[in-house]
Amino acid sequence: MKVKYIIIPVMLFLVMACSDSSSLLQEKNSLQTEQLYKGYSKSGFYLCYLKILPGNKVIFTYQNEGNSSYGEHTGTIKTINDSTFHVSCKLTFGQFACKAPALDTFSIFVDPPSLIDKKSILVQYENEELMTKPKITKTGLAFAFDDQLFNEYTPAYILTDHTHPITGEALKIKASFGSGYDFVQGDQVEFDIVISGNSLYTIGDDAAFQTGHFKLKNEKR
Repeated sequence: MKVKYIIIPVMLFLVMACSDSSSLLQEKNSLQTEQLYKGYSKSGFYLCYLKILPGNKVIFTYQNEGNSSYGEHTGTIKTINDSTFHVSCKLTFGQFACKAPALDTFSIFVDPPSLIDKKSILVQYENEELMTKPKITKTGLAFAFDDQLFNEYTPAYILTDHTHPITGEALKIKASFGSGYDFVQGDQVEFDIVISGNSLYTIGDDAAFQTGHFKLKNEKR
């Protein structure tokens, strides 16, 4: 009789342990397939990509037309339940327009200085001529420009050798007169998403801070 009482609890423990292991394995496997989603923010202002990688890694990017607002975030995705997930990611590369400190100089700021090679940044007029070489400072670049070629009616273009982590396209920014441009990193973003069928969309009050809510479609390859 004593043997029976010893064996039964052990068997129950083994069954429970196997069950728990199976459940844990299912959770781990739920995000192990690479998935890519693409679409627009609810406002229609931002084109967004969200790529899920094995190991619960995630890349989230957004950009508006002309790339005056552009962000790349990398981080992790965690399972909440079968269809709901929490994304936590940090801005690893971003570029945002700001008010120009002066109207007679075209300014680009880089923080931290190692984010992008300042010498690789060029500015091109609409006629494809390049602005003269800039003055390079600790905080960025200052370009003198021809106001007949760059003004409130005629844009210029910032050319970089930085490439989009998903599309591989080189970052080109449409620049407006009266604006400066900040290359930055560091902001943390937290938001919840639902993956249902071929769709991925944000839920809750804490939508991604820059884009607001978005709905994306699976890009099958």
